[in-house]
Amino acid sequence: MRAVLLVDQKQNTAGIIKTYLTAGGYSVDHTPDPAEALEFAAQAQYGVVITDLVLPGMTGFDLYREIRSYDDRVQFVFLLTPSGEALRLMGTFERKDVINKEPLSMNKVIQKVRAAFHE
Repeated sequence: MRAVLLVDQKQNTAGIIKTYLTAGGYSVDHTPDPAEALEFAAQAQYGVVITDLVLPGMTGFDLYREIRSYDDRVQFVFLLTPSGEALRLMGTFERKDVINKEPLSMNKVIQKVRAAFHE
């Protein structure tokens, strides 16, 4: 299962990530809406969810808890745009699961996705 769910409101960032991962052989579904992400995750099995920490209506951590409540195999990678809210939330995650979005390193994204899939 090489399916990735990408949850990010920034269309440019999401487009770049999706392009790179698709070129690497991954199937990528993208939504900027965390409620829609929950619907996607309920209907399909993803190996990895890449999500921004700060989302409208919920945090990346809320999304993590909801999806992990019924799928304990899915791995998460969190995108962090340095801000007060994001830095506050980051304390609840292991640093190995967090990628700084500014500047975004596609090498780090690909490394974390590969590691999550044990490649």
